[in-house]
This record gives sequence, C-alpha cells and structure tokens, in this order.
Amino acid sequence: MSLIGVLLLAVLFLSGLVVAGFTNRRRVRLISLTMVAIVTGVAGFFLWQSHHWERGFDQIHIGDSSERVGQIMGRPTEDTGPTIGIYGSNIYAQQVDGCIEQYLYHPLFTPECWWIAFDAQGSILKTYHFVSP
Repeated sequence: MSLIGVLLLAVLFLSGLVVAGFTNRRRVRLISLTMVAIVTGVAGFFLWQSHHWERGFDQIHIGDSSERVGQIMGRPTEDTGPTIGIYGSNIYAQQVDGCIEQYLYHPLFTPECWWIAFDAQGSILKTYHFVSP
C-alpha cells in the first residue's frame, strides 16, 4: 500500500471539491471539477487493477507458465530474482527450493501482495496471497 499515493489522491479530490464549491468563477470551477474527475478515474483504475489481480490469482495454478500468468494477471509490479522476497525480505524465496524468479503484485490501496515463485523452466512453484492484519 502506498500511503503517500492514497493521501495525495484524497487531498487532490477534496481540494477540487472545496474549490469548486466556494468559487463563482466558471473557469476555476471547471478546472476543479476536472481535477476531481481525473482523481476519481485514477482511483478507479487502481481499484480495478486490484480486483483484476485478485480474480486472476484464483485462476493460476502450480505448474502454469510465466506466460500464462502474464496473460491472466498482466505485468507484475515487481519481477525479482530469488534473493529478494516479499517486502524486501528473502525468507519466502528461501523456503521454495528451485525458485529463480518471483512476481509480486502490490495494489495501491490495500496492504496486501500476490506472490508467485517460478522455477528454471518458467513454471509456477508456489503462490501466496499476503494480507496485513
């Protein structure tokens, strides 16, 4: 989760509403409402992306190829080797023998991560959905 990103979107959204509500000038009101629409669109994209990853994660299985994962879930937010695991720690990668690559999908609004480990042939060895309590 990107706290700074979420706060920035919230501040821009509220600023746009406040300015639009307290101004009588048409141009300023139009700019403010445009800003609100853009922020709403960006937030909607990140919510859709998280939902897309959640649904896609349920469709992949051990043994699937990295190409299939890419087709279903799209490009990962992080594509790392076996030495870096979830949240910068390598403990999860070390638990999976034969892991040479990892895909990590981090949504913007929620403290969670979808983690996928691959072997040398590009097949899924293990998957896990990390969620902060």
